[in-house]
Amino acid sequence: MEIRDTDFEEMVLKSDRPVLVDFWASWCPPCKMMQPVVDRLALKVGDWADVYSVNIDRCPALAGQFEVSGVPTFIAFADGKAVDRKTGALTEGQMMALLKLAEESTPKVPVLNVAETVFDRPYITIVSGLPRSGTSMMMRMLEAGGIPPLTDEFRAADEDNPNGYYEFEDVKSIENYTTWIDRAPSHSVKMVYSLLEHLPVDREYRIVFMRRDVDEILQSQKTMLERNGIQTDIPDATMKALFERQLRQFYTWLPSQSHLKLINVSYNQLISSPQTVIAQIDRHFDQTLDLESMTGMIDPGLYRHRAA
Repeated sequence: MEIRDTDFEEMVLKSDRPVLVDFWASWCPPCKMMQPVVDRLALKVGDWADVYSVNIDRCPALAGQFEVSGVPTFIAFADGKAVDRKTGALTEGQMMALLKLAEESTPKVPVLNVAETVFDRPYITIVSGLPRSGTSMMMRMLEAGGIPPLTDEFRAADEDNPNGYYEFEDVKSIENYTTWIDRAPSHSVKMVYSLLEHLPVDREYRIVFMRRDVDEILQSQKTMLERNGIQTDIPDATMKALFERQLRQFYTWLPSQSHLKLINVSYNQLISSPQTVIAQIDRHFDQTLDLESMTGMIDPGLYRHRAA
């Protein structure tokens, strides 16, 4: 799973699990050779550790911070600190050894019994992201995990979203109407990311931001529009550039918002590696979710628009 500067502190430095970070570059042949090995390791250790990738060309500040002078460089982290590192192509066993060292350095925390514990969540959970990126599925998963949704059910389930849209109409007028906020703590609500800037700053929010391959988003959106008899002559390349520009603007704005705590969730990786991704989501919510029930809400059959 690739992460950026905005994710690094939350996903790596604040993690309570061993973490291995692969610093790589797209122009590096050994890096490309290592990618399937890294992906295989991530699946193998997903129940007790995390494996992430950082592109040094996209994140030069991180490369400088951790003095990465050659790629690929693998750094093992425990309790927010780098405990060991190796540069060059590694075997799966060598990477596993780095993770084991990090595991030995990771403080042990007591395991909570979710089934027997009632959790008070004073924060508001927001599910956001681009259109057709899996936000409705995530709302359903969080509901199964123990966070009830705030929804009016005005928009009925249909062929495009057979399990429901989980929308709440009042959210759309948040610029002028925020009284629903008083009902929102300990609940989840779905919100278009362009509205996040209007959230009252005197509250705490946990945001699950859904990411998906943009080409798949465009395919899915086009199918939905055509099914509803809506024609558009906007080229896919134009829409893709627009989405990517909006995301860049969003991630530039995000770091200054101290009231927002965000985790990026890849829809594609959620489908392919659900247990690993759901464990990451659970840590975002202080390990209070019912992971098994959340996993049961994933229907791979609804993944109908795959990028070539």
